[in-house]
Amino acid sequence: MGTLARDIHPALHAHRFMVGRDPQGRWVVSDELGMVGGIFADKDSAVRFALAESDHMPGAVFCAPCEVTLNIEPISAHETAAGTGHH
Repeated sequence: MGTLARDIHPALHAHRFMVGRDPQGRWVVSDELGMVGGIFADKDSAVRFALAESDHMPGAVFCAPCEVTLNIEPISAHETAAGTGHH
């Protein structure tokens, strides 16, 4: 059984979901708004989730290149960490 990546089609519009690895090497899925996603055991599971969540819409899922890492933490978590300090 091959990878499900072949089910992902190029889009003429923005992708809804991004599939890739986080800095720890785990497979992650994140939507364009950072509201839907998760950590998965393998790439096929991550792709299957993203395809199901996007109703198998062609072009809705994009697999990030190997050299790109994804972060599924909310942006506010980064702002809070960066904003800590004394006033």
